[in-house]
Amino acid sequence: MRIAVAGAGIVGLTTAAGFADLGHQVYCCDADADKIERIASSKMPYLEPGLAELVKRGQDAGRLAFGTGMQQAVGESEVVFLAIGTPATDDGEMLLAQLWDAVDSIGPRADGARLLVAVKSTVPVGTADRLEARLRSRLPADSRADVVSVPEFMRDGLAVRDFFEPSRIVVGSASLDAAETMDRLHRRLAAPIVHTDRRSAELAKLAASAALAIKISYANEMAALAEQTGADYPDIARIVGLDPRIGPHFIGAGLGYGGSSLPKDTRALVRLASEAGAPQTVLSAAIRANAALPLRMARKLEATLSGLSRRRVALLGLAFKPGTSDLREAPSLRLIAELKKRYPGIALAAYDPAVDGSMKRQLPAGVGLYGSAEEALRGADAAIVVTDWPEIRKISAEDYKSWMSRPIILDGRNCLDTGALNAQGVVCIGVGRLPAAPQEVSAYHGRHV
Repeated sequence: MRIAVAGAGIVGLTTAAGFADLGHQVYCCDADADKIERIASSKMPYLEPGLAELVKRGQDAGRLAFGTGMQQAVGESEVVFLAIGTPATDDGEMLLAQLWDAVDSIGPRADGARLLVAVKSTVPVGTADRLEARLRSRLPADSRADVVSVPEFMRDGLAVRDFFEPSRIVVGSASLDAAETMDRLHRRLAAPIVHTDRRSAELAKLAASAALAIKISYANEMAALAEQTGADYPDIARIVGLDPRIGPHFIGAGLGYGGSSLPKDTRALVRLASEAGAPQTVLSAAIRANAALPLRMARKLEATLSGLSRRRVALLGLAFKPGTSDLREAPSLRLIAELKKRYPGIALAAYDPAVDGSMKRQLPAGVGLYGSAEEALRGADAAIVVTDWPEIRKISAEDYKSWMSRPIILDGRNCLDTGALNAQGVVCIGVGRLPAAPQEVSAYHGRHV
């Protein structure tokens, strides 16, 4: 098929390059000319494993092209994917101006055949209905246009894998022809295709994000209770996760969720639900619980080290998750804001393996950004593990003792071997964890009988 993709963010670019790899002819466009120029010259604006290679493969095969204008490509395309960003305000209003602009730039197909528009953007319920009505009102009377909702479930850092190995493909449509076209387009992807109406597809995307956010916040609330009652949350999570009704995913404790999807989607769903007269009280509580986590970490640091306004504290990791350089609503930014507010003179030294120019620009003033973990840890009175990067897990006890003024580590992701580090003279405190136990007791607890 001939496909156009509007939007060259991670979702749009992965979608375009992925379909080109499956043998389709794809044109990807974006209003940001600088971004398109960089991508076309093989300079990826994002850290996304495997994406640069996928894009180059499509270009080399002559199946993937880039540009800033939609009109010509749309006129020749059988399917137009909209992967336009829909950021949300603090009160959950999704900003759809760019999405409407993209729709308004779509004209009829050159051959007069039916035009199919597939919305991958996360949108409020009912948006696809409105887009179709708007599109049909603008096109010539003899032109047919259908809009389907095909929400994306890609994860930052795993977008390429999620395109080729999706857990499910959701198609919300009001037309049998449109649904069948989507089936043909996705037939080479080994995943169940779930057909539903457009509004259900739109709400399913928001509901999935809400479910993940609730699990994460629940885990962190339970970890706080474990700390107060002398229990060990990682053991609790392992026990709870063995229940097939619950599962082991998204129940690890830490610094909470962030990124481009969960914070935005959850706020949008709460707003939508309130306006619809069906308040989401559980999700609202989960959002509040997530917002409280930086304060909890600050208090833990305060209980561990006195005089914080005169101390140097290293932050190991800044991105909201490993495998990406994305700082959008990252827990690190909330933690930095909390620490600087509570302890005005604190010196913060940060390191992240994925640091780039964009990350530097997003950091608040007064935060030192260093090129290695050693530089950030040098002379620090304490360190907080913020992002679970493999490189950070490899730092040894001897390194901590050699580089830091005081080898005190708050493991905000429970990714370190706290028992081993404590046994070697490093004070390492996890989230929801017991103090270090004698080695023989720890070994017994780790057995599966």
